[in-house]
Amino acid sequence: MKDVVWMRRGLLLGVALVTTACGDHSLSTGGPRPTSSLPSSHSPSRSLSQSSPSHSVSTSLSSPSSPSSSSPTSPSFSLSSSPVPSTQTVTLPVAIITPSFGGGVVTFHYPKAVAVTAPVQWASQLQAIGVLGFVILTPKGWSGTAQEGADGSKRIVLYPPGGSAQYGPRILLNTSGGCVGCAWYLAAPYFSWVRQHFASAGWGTYQGPVISGYPLAADLRAYRAPTTQTGYHVNGIVYAPFIENPNGNDQVMFRQAETILPPGEHSLATVILNNLLPQLQNPQI
Repeated sequence: MKDVVWMRRGLLLGVALVTTACGDHSLSTGGPRPTSSLPSSHSPSRSLSQSSPSHSVSTSLSSPSSPSSSSPTSPSFSLSSSPVPSTQTVTLPVAIITPSFGGGVVTFHYPKAVAVTAPVQWASQLQAIGVLGFVILTPKGWSGTAQEGADGSKRIVLYPPGGSAQYGPRILLNTSGGCVGCAWYLAAPYFSWVRQHFASAGWGTYQGPVISGYPLAADLRAYRAPTTQTGYHVNGIVYAPFIENPNGNDQVMFRQAETILPPGEHSLATVILNNLLPQLQNPQI
C-alpha cells in the first residue's frame, strides 16, 4: 500500500449538477444507537438534488467521537496551495456508459446536462459521463468500463482513448454495496475509528495498512499518494459513514473516488474529485 502524504485544504471549485443522477434501487437502514461513540454521517439532504420517489433511504448515525468529526458546511479540498485559477462555467451534455450487472439490471436516471465551473484551462476540455448512477467529469474522449455486483457493489474505471483500466491515466470509483465485511476492511486503512471498532464489529484484530490523509469530516478523508513509477500522481477521497441496522448487525458504508493523472493536472483532479464528493455522500446513488 502506498504511503500517503498530508493534503492541504482549499477552496471548493464550484461544480453544480442541473439535476440528480440516481438509480431505482433502495437502501434502508436504522436501529438502536451503539453504546460506543462513532462518527455521524453527513445529512442525506446534502445530495445533488431531490431524489427519485422510488428511493427509500433512512440512516441513523451516532455522535462524532473526536473534535475532528465536526463537519464543515461544504467539505472541499485542493491538491496544492497555489492560488485558485481563473474559472469558467460551461454546460456539458451527459453521455451514458452502459454497465454490466452481476445481478438484476438496475435503471438509473441522469440529467441531460450539467453546469460545471472549472479552471479556464480545463473548462473547454471536459465531458460528463453518467455511469452506475454517478455523473463523472473526465477529459473529452475518455470512456471506460463499469460493473455492479449482485450485492450492489460498484466498480468504475475511466481512461483515455487507447488507455487501460490497469495502467496509465485513470479515474476510479468503488463502492462496497451490501458486502459488510468488504466495507469494514476497505475503510479500516483510512479511518482510525473503524480500526478501533474492528474487533467489536466481529472482524477480529485489524492488522492491515494505515493510510493517512486530510480529514474533511470524521467519515470523510482526502488523500494523496506519491508519484507512481510511471510518473502519475494519485489523489482521492474516501467516505465511510457508520450505519445502524435494525437487526443489530451495524455496518460501514465505503465509497472511494481516485484520480491517477500526470503531475501537471492537479487542478483537473481537484475539479473531478470535488464534483464527485457530494455524490459519494448521497446514499441514494
